[in-house]
Amino acid sequence: MVRSDLIGAVIQRWAAQEPSVRALVQIGSRVRAQTDTMLACDDFSDWDFQVVTSRPEMFADREWLRALDLGAPIAYVARLGRLGTATKVAIALRGGEIDLVILPAARLRQAKWLVRLGLATRLPAVRHALGGMAIVLRGGHVVRHGGAEWGGFFRRVATEFPVPRLSDADAQGLAEGFVCDFISTRHKIDRGEFLAAQRWLHHQLAEVNFQLLHELRQRKNELSFPDARRIERVFPDWRLVQVDAAPQAESLREATDKAAATLSALMKELVPEWRWPL
Repeated sequence: MVRSDLIGAVIQRWAAQEPSVRALVQIGSRVRAQTDTMLACDDFSDWDFQVVTSRPEMFADREWLRALDLGAPIAYVARLGRLGTATKVAIALRGGEIDLVILPAARLRQAKWLVRLGLATRLPAVRHALGGMAIVLRGGHVVRHGGAEWGGFFRRVATEFPVPRLSDADAQGLAEGFVCDFISTRHKIDRGEFLAAQRWLHHQLAEVNFQLLHELRQRKNELSFPDARRIERVFPDWRLVQVDAAPQAESLREATDKAAATLSALMKELVPEWRWPL
């Protein structure tokens, strides 16, 4: 078993020796300023990398890990990432965790040429994909391997591409969907489907409020992280989006009412003309 603080060095050494790896970019809290407690890593932080590779299929299973001598993983999964534009590999080791974003070299090389020619921002699919990359690159990144070929590209993505944001129409669409899911959740409660209602409350209603709060804080130029990360540290009123519901009718009704009140308050600031219709 390799110590957690040495995993990054092992990954970097492997990338330098693996011919199919064109670039290795470290991202996440382990490359942020250690003096800022809002951003810095801690004992629970994983190792985050973007891997530009000519063999993305190599990461479909754990076999490639044998070359790293990190020990057999506790768990290994390759799945579509949160933004839906790249495969993300999650690895749980006995010494720590690794997250890899797999970027096919051929496709990224095309994007690099489009950026160089000034065409990338004109193509919605490319702009969206590179905007998704910019989200994490702006938080801090270091090109650990392949910098001569790829360093300038990653620097330009981090500085020139706008991160995806919600328009007023997007926010209103989320709010309208919330209303539909609120009604569905209340029907589940009335039927006695308490576990289904609890699941809907967390997966649908709470998720909308987290997205709208993140957008609102960005519009106010306040520190915010995607996926409700570190929200307890950066948002003093974080209990507004807290979900606390037992699988019982009264508790679930109170929680859905609270979620609806939070949505209304968020939308009042984001899209003032929108009103809770029920």
